[in-house]
Amino acid sequence: MVLINTQDNELLKGIREGDLTSFESLYETYYQPLCNFAYLFLNDEEASRDLVSELFVGLWNRRKKLNIKQSIKSYMYKSAKNAVVSYQRKRKIRFVELKEEAIEPLSDVSPEILLLKKEFQSVLNQAIGGLPEKSGLVFRMKKLDGLSYREIAQVLNITEKTVENHMAIAIRKIRLALQINPELGEYLNP
Repeated sequence: MVLINTQDNELLKGIREGDLTSFESLYETYYQPLCNFAYLFLNDEEASRDLVSELFVGLWNRRKKLNIKQSIKSYMYKSAKNAVVSYQRKRKIRFVELKEEAIEPLSDVSPEILLLKKEFQSVLNQAIGGLPEKSGLVFRMKKLDGLSYREIAQVLNITEKTVENHMAIAIRKIRLALQINPELGEYLNP
């Protein structure tokens, strides 16, 4: 279990007391990354946004009862995962591949850079799409969402060693793509 840090304590205290600035800070930090995370499972941008919005509304409505004993980041991702599972049970939707639209676009870049990014993203998605389901999910959570191994383990309810094993599998398989596309190397740095 990740111990809650001082910054998280202050943010939670503010939210519990009804401080909108604290809540807005949490929202601005996690809304888009959680939408991207939900999209990994749902492949439906609108449903992902609705689900995450409902997550934040629920959090605000029960703010006085919040008792988070882990990092806020872990709590938010675990809550999003639980919301997705609940949604999937209702809709019986299967896990789908990450789509290019789920990644936030770059701003203020030249057309050449945008073209190279699009080609790179296509190659990366193809390499990630070829991974076993769990290894691909762990890789995305680590590299695209920036979660630590401990946070991924908490969200997926597996051990950190299992997370490490899935990352090793993902990196090994993606390295094969490096033979043709060496620019993928930046994603493999721990």
